[in-house]
Amino acid sequence: MLDTFVKARKLATVVGGAASIFLMPAIGSWDAALNQTFRYPSANLGLSSVAWADTPVQYVPPSRGTPKTSVGAGSRGCPQSVPVTVALLVPNDHNGQTVSGHPTFSWYVSDKTSVPVEFALVEPGVAEPVFVKQMQVSQAGIIQVQLPKELPELAAGKKYRWSVSLICDSNRPSNNVFVQSWIERRSPNPELAQKLATVKTDDSSPQAVRENARIYAQAGLWYDALQALSTGYTANPNDPSIKADFLALLTQGGLSQISGIERLAQL
Repeated sequence: MLDTFVKARKLATVVGGAASIFLMPAIGSWDAALNQTFRYPSANLGLSSVAWADTPVQYVPPSRGTPKTSVGAGSRGCPQSVPVTVALLVPNDHNGQTVSGHPTFSWYVSDKTSVPVEFALVEPGVAEPVFVKQMQVSQAGIIQVQLPKELPELAAGKKYRWSVSLICDSNRPSNNVFVQSWIERRSPNPELAQKLATVKTDDSSPQAVRENARIYAQAGLWYDALQALSTGYTANPNDPSIKADFLALLTQGGLSQISGIERLAQL
């Protein structure tokens, strides 16, 4: 599968260029659920940089019994569309956690697709979804959706299921293909709360970004660490240390294929 990912990735680099691209909502203006496709420019990100030798972020998975295994390895595309693989950026053997009431969800798409892509967040046992959003994907890359701030916060101590679907047939949902995973909002204990109080969310410098990500990762907060690094990279696209931490986090979560794609894309 890695070869397929890499071929699609290199093709997207040629077609789309290296600049960041934002997927605009259908209404033509930004909304709170930011859909972002970002890629890493090849300039100033050489693997020989001194920053790569720096100690990367260390993710410490939460130890809370035997969690439900995430199903985020990948889903192939619809018959009527260009073959595409969707991979959720989640740990491969446990549920990711967050302290955010409005977390950000990330996944990788190996190529553009002519069919709609749908993100859905549901609370098990509740008929009405928490949030659903459809979008068009015009190129390969990492896509992010943040739970809109105007919606109620996720409840602490609850697990929510989220999925990304390719809408192959809107009239027959059983024909759609999807991948899914789980997220749990966690209430910080006093020790974690004290550490989180040092997080400088208004400071986008590389040093602050990496320190914030380390705090989240060491606390087992996968979604928060991933978001800190992706946001920090957007603010510092030429800083190789953030790129290194991002790739290290993916690898530690069992997403070595995706981190391999990003490394090979620079060759």
